[in-house]
Amino acid sequence: MSEPLFIYSFVMKSVPFILSVVFALSLNAQINPPFDFETPESTPEFTNFEMAETFVVENPNSSGINTSANVAQMVRYPGGNVWAGSIVLFPDYLDLTEVGAFRMKVYSPVAGAVMKMKLEGSSVIELDALTTTANEWETLIWDFTGVPGGIFNQLAFMLDFGIEGDGTYFSTFYFDDVELYQSNEGLQQVSLPIDHEDESVHYQTTSFAGNYAELVVDPTDENNHVMKVTKHWQSLNYSGTTMSTVAGFAEPIAFEAGATQVSVDVWVPSAGAAIRMKAEEYLEQANSVETQLNVPVAGEWTTMTFDFFQNVPGTPTINFNYDYTILSIFFDFGNEGYLSGTQEFYYDNVVFGDGTSSGIINAEPSNITVRPSLIQSGASTVIAFEGNNAEFTLYDLKGAKVLQRSLFASGEVSLSGIAPGMYSAVVRTKKGEAHQQRLTVID
Repeated sequence: MSEPLFIYSFVMKSVPFILSVVFALSLNAQINPPFDFETPESTPEFTNFEMAETFVVENPNSSGINTSANVAQMVRYPGGNVWAGSIVLFPDYLDLTEVGAFRMKVYSPVAGAVMKMKLEGSSVIELDALTTTANEWETLIWDFTGVPGGIFNQLAFMLDFGIEGDGTYFSTFYFDDVELYQSNEGLQQVSLPIDHEDESVHYQTTSFAGNYAELVVDPTDENNHVMKVTKHWQSLNYSGTTMSTVAGFAEPIAFEAGATQVSVDVWVPSAGAAIRMKAEEYLEQANSVETQLNVPVAGEWTTMTFDFFQNVPGTPTINFNYDYTILSIFFDFGNEGYLSGTQEFYYDNVVFGDGTSSGIINAEPSNITVRPSLIQSGASTVIAFEGNNAEFTLYDLKGAKVLQRSLFASGEVSLSGIAPGMYSAVVRTKKGEAHQQRLTVID
């Protein structure tokens, strides 16, 4: 999986719904992919919106992976919105349950441009890909596999999404060879545990709201494969990555009373970042449960165990009658990308349980304790650790640091002034050990 990945949402949040305009198209202009723009029969009619215009031109750079004569050109002019683009209407509603991935060659004047595809009809769903090079043809993928059939009959192309056009070279994009294909190529649908090492498993992910994920070699171990998640500088505060296609896992997560934990190995660039995990039912986003922790260390792999019995306040509690087949991870949850710029995160070894079966790194030291975990407002918590020089940090559920104290010996830390609520308490010792646990302050 070499191409950058994606963003999806059945409930449109970032782009106004593009109304189903009554298109004055001749029947032969309503065609299904593939589109190669070489003949009238392989060229759909585009309906433009928000000062974007798409038309067929000669290939500006007939080299590399694309030597065809004709391609589509989209120019985004001044005065349009950041979601300017063009729409293609299909003659029939699409069936994307098995063959649901779009593949397209793109030629961009800049690397890092967001290329959005949005399916519309009686509902909407969007995916994004990210260009990785400039002035060179590359293939990008938008994998909608698993969305219900009979819902979508038009496709919107929004190239360089998020940036206002100016009509210049830098607002001119080319695309070609738009096709549908079966992305899993006979591989098994992913399910827990996930170690990214089984060549028979389809490790495709689905990212949303400004995240992009790809399977890569572990930067710390050339013999290991992991999922790299890039949080783009345009990302929203809820950007995340679903650990599967839209279809979800092959089997529901085996939650039951007393068994509500999922562990994951993570690598983050800065300590304290909030990581949220969300489990939900396929196509039933309201049937969900969310939990959250803060990463105690940066620049190294850390195993974190998320207990879905401890749901984020204000979100639904776990329901053992639901089939949770969608599992998503949100790095630096609560912060928009512009606050820190584009960042890279990694995850691996997603295991149902406390993570003891993963055999990976940084099990929490037993010689560090934070007691009690339920504290009366204004009271103190007792921190115990071996040696001297430790640091105690308290984070809220948005990842904001609300308290930090340097400790030279075990003892009490006053929580006076800390508002009632749920927090992550992190203790780091001079020896490099780190411990994290949930701490609740009550009235």
